[in-house]
Amino acid sequence: MEEMYRQHEPEGQDAARQDQVLNEPPLDQAAETQPSVNGAVHISEEVIVELAKKTLASIAGVQPASQSIASKFGIGRKSGDGVRVAVEEKGSPSVSVDVYLLVKFGLRIPDVAWDVQESIKKTLESYTGYAVKAVNVNIQGVYFEDVHGTAPQDAPSADKPEDEEKIILPDVDQL
Repeated sequence: MEEMYRQHEPEGQDAARQDQVLNEPPLDQAAETQPSVNGAVHISEEVIVELAKKTLASIAGVQPASQSIASKFGIGRKSGDGVRVAVEEKGSPSVSVDVYLLVKFGLRIPDVAWDVQESIKKTLESYTGYAVKAVNVNIQGVYFEDVHGTAPQDAPSADKPEDEEKIILPDVDQL
């Protein structure tokens, strides 16, 4: 009788244990079947402004310009150094960006504006995951000097004779 007891009980327990081990999903699948954490991720408008400013700094031939006086007093959208941002978080989040720029003299403005739009859109979408609704580029002027202080008219040109008079244009800030 003792033999029968030992034969039946261990087999039943071992079989049940083996079934449990075989039926358990692997660790990576077990994590997928567990409920996920509920919540939402909100990205501050200041973070988006900083991302747009860093993107502008990487584009050759543009400098940030000042926005309107309303933005200086904090009325309207969040802004900083030539960039204003508005985030809409209804449904899937989307971003609208207004950029205020000075373009280097001699560059084709529509091409520069397109580069700015595409660069900002790509950066914001890749870093935030938000849809970019609009990137409005406002060209507020032309600048004549690089950040390093070299003016384009000071550079020697092969197609211009040396004895020709130089035309000095007024600085944009003085107008």
